[in-house]
Amino acid sequence: MIKLKFLGTKGEIEESSKIHRYHSSMLIIQDNFKLLIDYGELHKYELSKIKPDAILITHAHPDHYIWTKKDYITNIPIYMTKKTFDYGKFKPNNPKIIKEEKLFRIGHFKIIGYNVIHSIRCPAVGFKIFVDKKKLVYNPDLIDIVNKDRILNKVDYYIGDGSCIRANLVRKKGEKLFGHTRITTQINWCKEKGIKNIIFTHLGKETLRKEKQFLREHPEVKLAYDEMELIL
Repeated sequence: MIKLKFLGTKGEIEESSKIHRYHSSMLIIQDNFKLLIDYGELHKYELSKIKPDAILITHAHPDHYIWTKKDYITNIPIYMTKKTFDYGKFKPNNPKIIKEEKLFRIGHFKIIGYNVIHSIRCPAVGFKIFVDKKKLVYNPDLIDIVNKDRILNKVDYYIGDGSCIRANLVRKKGEKLFGHTRITTQINWCKEKGIKNIIFTHLGKETLRKEKQFLREHPEVKLAYDEMELIL
């Protein structure tokens, strides 16, 4: 049995609601092994309460990586790219450097950190996770996925960036793009690849404001909320 628990579901915004108070973070539990993805400034639980066996970090923006602004002491192994490790002001005690597009293992999980387009100064990855014959991807901050067709091939669960529904949050500096793509665009990616289980986290201003309306219009999609649990 695989369990997902969303510990936080909002982006780096001032707005919040009763069910979206904490920065996006997700726990995957398989046979009592706990894998935490991202741990930002605004969190409900200390790591001593969560007790993850390992932590994955998508990138070093402070809503995903507390060490960007705070010296947080823990001996839990924290897996990240070298670009993320080099970005933060503070460094975790037990860093594990991963290489983009290279398969690695943590406990029961096989994982690939794949490149996504999101930030110019703070490059991000998403994670493709293989566990118990299931494949899921987690990319809470992105404009696009590099090598998208390959990454999304035969995926069972897509967990994506909920920053905006239809608003344009893509920006350009020179020839480089940064920002967030629309939920509706990501839904189309999933439909093209036959992905039926679609979940969004990292909710932004527009999504929080229009959450109920969006769910009525898209019953095939879930918007994650703080403390939401799913059994896969």
